[in-house]
Amino acid sequence: MLKRGFGLSVLILSFATIAVAQEPVPSGKQITRACAGDVDRFCPGVAPGGGRLKACMKKHMSQLSASCFDTLMSALSVLYTLKSDMLFPPGGWQLSDAGKAAIAGIARKLAPTQEHMLYVSGFTDSTPIGPELAAQGIPSNVVLSQRRADEVMHFLISQGVRPNLIAAKGFGDADPIASNATPEGRAENRRVELSLHPL
Repeated sequence: MLKRGFGLSVLILSFATIAVAQEPVPSGKQITRACAGDVDRFCPGVAPGGGRLKACMKKHMSQLSASCFDTLMSALSVLYTLKSDMLFPPGGWQLSDAGKAAIAGIARKLAPTQEHMLYVSGFTDSTPIGPELAAQGIPSNVVLSQRRADEVMHFLISQGVRPNLIAAKGFGDADPIASNATPEGRAENRRVELSLHPL
């Protein structure tokens, strides 16, 4: 348990790209105490290392206990990254049923205790906009990512997130996290991030 908890504290911190500066960041021991039960419940037998524990925990982000989720909120800037291929139909910006279910699960954890601004950031791959999307008033990837971020924001509000504490912005293909040269990399780049600081 102790070894697994230590690995969790290291790997959970790597969910984020920016640390929250306004508040004290919970220590590794605090994260371990808050999340050890979640590791045992959702990822029994998964050993730290190689990104295995991180990947397992990310699959269950919307199911984490309130204490674990709230501790991570205090520790991390980027709370969760959602793949656009799961949230939206290809080339579209209206949420799928699976996307609504995933976001609703996160909103149930976030909304009751929300005190800080939540930023919804949309990103695309580098594939140029095709004629069908252009005909629908989507001239660029920046506009597509903005529509997607707005859609997620409005759904979060419908699920109880405070409308005065949320904002959305689309960045197009400006911040890739993988190579756009492969289908797998492009799929990683098509994403929506929820964070406590604007990116």
